[in-house]
Amino acid sequence: MSDYKRSQYGQVYEDDQIKEVFNKIKNYDTLVIGSPVYWYTVSGILKTFIDRLYMLSEAEILRGKKLYLFAQGSAPDEDTVKSIKFLACKVAYLMGMQLESVVVDRYEK
Repeated sequence: MSDYKRSQYGQVYEDDQIKEVFNKIKNYDTLVIGSPVYWYTVSGILKTFIDRLYMLSEAEILRGKKLYLFAQGSAPDEDTVKSIKFLACKVAYLMGMQLESVVVDRYEK
């Protein structure tokens, strides 16, 4: 995701590449997303992607597809885990996707 320019929600610019990202994922039956845990939730890059994906009328094609979300951080507490699981459930519901699993894990040396 960091290789593509994605404008923030409501601020779409000419060089925005969200449709290029969408075109790479639209033909798959399963979407597997991974993110680090930053400030008690998923990364800003992933959050921006979710915001923008929801804006695309073409995203209707994701209905019925499977969704997995993996997040990993150094010490995600119980509230962080709940927040990330809530986000995944909301994305799946609003996008009409089938949430298969949400895994939030911690990095341990």
